[in-house]
Amino acid sequence: MARYLLAATPIVGHVLPILGIGADLRRRGHDVCLLTGEQYRDRVRRAGMRLAVLPPDAHIPPSDSARPSRIAPTIRRYLRGRAELDSVFIAPLAAQFDALRAVLRREPVDAVLVDLAFTGALACLLSAHPRPPILVCGVGPLTLSSAQTPPFGVGWPPQPSVDYANMTRFVHRVMFSRTQNRLNRALRGVGAERSPVFLTDWPRLADKMLQLTVPGFEYPRADLPDNVSFVGHLLPNSADEPSVAPWSDQLSTGRTIIHVTQGTWDNTDLDQLLGTTLRALADRADCFVIATTGGGPIRTLRCPVPTNAFVTDYLPYEQLLPNVDVMITNGGYGGVQHALRYGVPVIVAGETADKAEVAARVAYTGTGIDLGTAHPTPGAIGTAVDQILSNPDYRIAAHRLSRDFAAATPLDAIADALADVTARPIPLADAE
Repeated sequence: MARYLLAATPIVGHVLPILGIGADLRRRGHDVCLLTGEQYRDRVRRAGMRLAVLPPDAHIPPSDSARPSRIAPTIRRYLRGRAELDSVFIAPLAAQFDALRAVLRREPVDAVLVDLAFTGALACLLSAHPRPPILVCGVGPLTLSSAQTPPFGVGWPPQPSVDYANMTRFVHRVMFSRTQNRLNRALRGVGAERSPVFLTDWPRLADKMLQLTVPGFEYPRADLPDNVSFVGHLLPNSADEPSVAPWSDQLSTGRTIIHVTQGTWDNTDLDQLLGTTLRALADRADCFVIATTGGGPIRTLRCPVPTNAFVTDYLPYEQLLPNVDVMITNGGYGGVQHALRYGVPVIVAGETADKAEVAARVAYTGTGIDLGTAHPTPGAIGTAVDQILSNPDYRIAAHRLSRDFAAATPLDAIADALADVTARPIPLADAE
């Protein structure tokens, strides 16, 4: 039996994959402690893990829904991306590091597995303290820079035969120089060395990076670091899902089933995508729209729910997605991959966090349509739905990718990676 410490930034889309990994490791007989927010205590307990609680300073405020703007999309993404790098990756670093070190001082650990945003682990990698092996779990699109891909965050799919090295250097050293300086100040504040790589490249320094997707949903790159492995996508645990959903009778009516979601991160204004979609398809008797708020306040919907729609908080995807014809989403990494796992083409309208990057990958793989905005019009949504339904190429591409997802065994791959790095554990008993 090994002893593992898992750490997850207390954002739902980051915690749930780490919870699934921890639950699987417990089933394999390992001792697992999960360092995350207090609000996940019950879920951690049900999964058989021990909880270590992150302090308040390690928490990240919810993202406000993107507001309409006349600023060019690239500039808008730059300004928002800079703010989000500060709030998600840099502001919690010191509190994450202190909490991580506290657990490591308290108990021996064979390996640590953290999500991509848990930069307290970067401080561990760059400090003089003894440490166990550290693995990073890629719960969003691959952030690592490459000469063959545009800088992460611009939301552009790569063009063949273009060398992006100079563009990436300019973005990192000029446009985001203040961000990197803030990162290094945060590292210095906890006694760690300066980062030798740009903030979004920090997983290069880890012992392993386990990317939660298949190669077919990432840009090809010949300069991928040796420590990166694609392990596949983790499907959600449906043990607590209802056996019969209230919308199940609509699945046998012959109508086109459209699923729309704003996920769990950028959903403070549901009218941004849910409301627009309901208006776009309200007169389509041939369609039935199933919408999820992801916990967002339904009162922010500024339109009545039409007769051809059903709105709820969450959905049992294993029941729904095999019957869905098109998914409309603001680009959550997990949600998009859930759809593609079932061969469902997607329409993406999102700009916050990594959503523009997810949308760009959807367009690049031909598995759906990138609307290029977080505020599409009803007309744009209706046109995109018609385009998906009339062109079989989207569904063919989604089915091709679904075979890749089905062939992957992510939990086995993650367990094997942890076993591999723990072959030479680093003792911490005498640390400090």
